Amino acid sequence: MHLFASLAAHGWHPAAWRVTGRPGFEGVAPFLQAAKTAERGGLDAVLLGLPTASQAARATGKLDGLHFDPLPLAGLLIGATRHIGLCGHWPADVAEPFHVARVFATLDHLSGGRMGWIASLGGPAELAGRFQRADHNLGDADASARFVELIEVARQLWDSWEDKGFVVDQASGTFADPGHVHPIEHAGRFFTVRGPLNVPRPVQGQPVIIHRDVPAPARADLAASADVVLGEPATLAEAKAARAAWQALSPKVRYVVRLEVVLGETAAKRAAELDAMAAERRLRFVGTPEQLTAHLAEWHVAGACDGFDILPAVMPVDLDLLAGEVVPRLRARGLRPDGYDGRTLREHLALERPLSRFAA
Repeated sequence: MHLFASLAAHGWHPAAWRVTGRPGFEGVAPFLQAAKTAERGGLDAVLLGLPTASQAARATGKLDGLHFDPLPLAGLLIGATRHIGLCGHWPADVAEPFHVARVFATLDHLSGGRMGWIASLGGPAELAGRFQRADHNLGDADASARFVELIEVARQLWDSWEDKGFVVDQASGTFADPGHVHPIEHAGRFFTVRGPLNVPRPVQGQPVIIHRDVPAPARADLAASADVVLGEPATLAEAKAARAAWQALSPKVRYVVRLEVVLGETAAKRAAELDAMAAERRLRFVGTPEQLTAHLAEWHVAGACDGFDILPAVMPVDLDLLAGEVVPRLRARGLRPDGYDGRTLREHLALERPLSRFAA
């Protein structure tokens, strides 16, 4: 069972401050502590920056919380952790493939192969008033086509350096072998990119690509690039159907269910307080660590998912209970390893390291 934790705005939402009685904004310190807690618990990765605004907040443009940029934050967490994967959200609406490929390749090298890209469309409601570009007015079909092309070009750029391309042979004075570094010569509908990338191939070959689940007709376009899919099914049966549909398109896909959790003896009281303050509702579990362990095991054993992305409702209490009490119980059931067997995020997720498409 794979296990992620989303470190979005949950612990720093005004409603969460009132429930915990914690002081106001505390800078990056809570993220540093949360990443260390998740690593002590042996989680596969933390997820940074997924949009959390409620529908009402999106409609009115009201600020629902404070959000650091996830990619510099991931860079900070690299130095505070050694094993856990670090995945950052970069909305494709405001991305260019060369920039995406260069930033994630750099972060993958800095982290020793622990980076993942949460790739999705923010959409006009999420980005309105923040970014002004003509192509933000694309219709849904065109926006989706641009998204697919952007990801494909980024993947080609990561492949533009073969593993043999970065030589650095002092004796011969050879820095790179041009026979193993390739222009991609992409000329598509939305992007024209010659390449190659000006950063050597990532440690993982390609960083792990994470998609949010999409309606069935759009899945085929994303399946080729998807390593992990984050779903929010309402029922176990719905999760099983979605997982089967994704894996029919690409057997390597890891289907992961997102689940907000409120844990401990005061869980019901805290959940009620959050609801009273109009915190956004998601697929949620409220109960004890023992009960959550049983719930996760039931869904996993039933084949409903390959793992879970846990959204702690209030930081740090719910993440502390997840790492300190739920994970040991999952290990006792044989559902989680005792530690980190590999060093890269792909190894944590039992995903193969892709070869460069240009390699002979």
